[in-house]
Amino acid sequence: MEDDRRSRFPPALIAAAVLVLPVLYILAVGPIGWLLDNGYIDSNSRLRSALQAIDAPLAYCSELCPPFKLFLDWYLQTCWGS
Repeated sequence: MEDDRRSRFPPALIAAAVLVLPVLYILAVGPIGWLLDNGYIDSNSRLRSALQAIDAPLAYCSELCPPFKLFLDWYLQTCWGS
């Protein structure tokens, strides 16, 4: 039984998820910011508050790490016009 559970998730799949999910989280700040800036999400909605809370760690990291802030600023400016 224990071997069956291990075979469901090969190590390559787990490694890919560990590498890809943080990158997708960081890149999601662009579309989220665009939706917020262009009024597609109401300024008083709970969704807006939730999205800002989800993005708060990125804002905190950008304050602590200037190269990361430069990357986020470049990404948002170049790809999303924010």
